[in-house]
Amino acid sequence: MTKTVGVVLAGGNSTRFGEDKAFFKLEGRPMYSHVAGVLEASGMVDEIIISTNQRLAGCFGGSTVIIDEAFQDDGPLGGLYEVASAFPEDRLLVVSCDTPHVSSEWLRILCRQAIGNPEALIITKAAERLHPLIGVYQGADLAQTIRQLLDARRLSMRALFEERTTIEVDAECYGIDDEILVNINRKTDIRLRGYESGEHNR
Repeated sequence: MTKTVGVVLAGGNSTRFGEDKAFFKLEGRPMYSHVAGVLEASGMVDEIIISTNQRLAGCFGGSTVIIDEAFQDDGPLGGLYEVASAFPEDRLLVVSCDTPHVSSEWLRILCRQAIGNPEALIITKAAERLHPLIGVYQGADLAQTIRQLLDARRLSMRALFEERTTIEVDAECYGIDDEILVNINRKTDIRLRGYESGEHNR
């Protein structure tokens, strides 16, 4: 039986942020913890894992971690490949660690779309912009497709969408405020949005 795995992507180098943003505190909690909490609150996932690199693998407490070993410098596709390889029969509800204000309501909407379209990728869209790291990745031979892209050095998420049936789900159609979908790339993004922040803490 297909299960839904909640995936927190937390393997980036956070170059623009200046430190590992997965562990930067917002409202007293690390950003990755916010995302894991929303995945759990959605009621749609059977388990939650952290996709990360070797350097950070030991920093997530008791969380289940999948390490991006072979393609750790190849962006989100590298992490997604490792997770899809580990869970080849399951749907992956993926949220990047730098979108801590995504809502459980939105994740439920994406999952319902995925259940009704089991061979399609389900991707968030808002204000004519795609948010590829808030979505559901699933379907037969997903890991194989991603591996072919990695080997061909086609490393963009859009390259994956070109190879698989992809459904873009528009947040506006569901009355979802697109502010909750914005990712935090720099510390100025936190200040501009008025979030309460704290110090880096692993």
